[in-house]
Amino acid sequence: MKKKVLQDILYLRLCVGYLGEAVQYSWWHSSFFSSTSSAFLSPVFSKTSFTAQYYGVREAATIVHDEHIGIGKGVFHLFRLPETHEIAMHRLLDNPDTKTAIQDLVKNKEEAEQFLSRFGERPGDLSVGPFRLDDTTKILIPKTWEKVAGQYGAAFKNGNKTFPYFTTA
Repeated sequence: MKKKVLQDILYLRLCVGYLGEAVQYSWWHSSFFSSTSSAFLSPVFSKTSFTAQYYGVREAATIVHDEHIGIGKGVFHLFRLPETHEIAMHRLLDNPDTKTAIQDLVKNKEEAEQFLSRFGERPGDLSVGPFRLDDTTKILIPKTWEKVAGQYGAAFKNGNKTFPYFTTA
């Protein structure tokens, strides 16, 4: 079950990272998933260009989330999770089937939005800006990430920005 949850988080991270880029909703100023980025990265990272795109968009999104939420001991969000989870997700990214599924999700804006819509739970209240979602004991609970996906999906749709985060209990 832990692997499935981490895989869902990875898919969610890539969709939100992609949708937040400059060409889509411009929450951060990166363009790691644009066609020109692929052309630029492929000669340098011939076998790992997708991984380079992933880490680039993850870093861009992390910076923006950290600016809004703050950085502190025991503070985590979609793009900054506990180290054990980050390591496990890195291993998942090495799986060719996972990589193919993710590439399909970020091939265009509509696919990424559809994933958020399918995976996400319809939010009762749309949270704008940073908001504490729960404590870190809920990070591996699937329902938690359905809430997160719903919040991001609604924020993109409504032209708002949301930054859900966790803190230690």
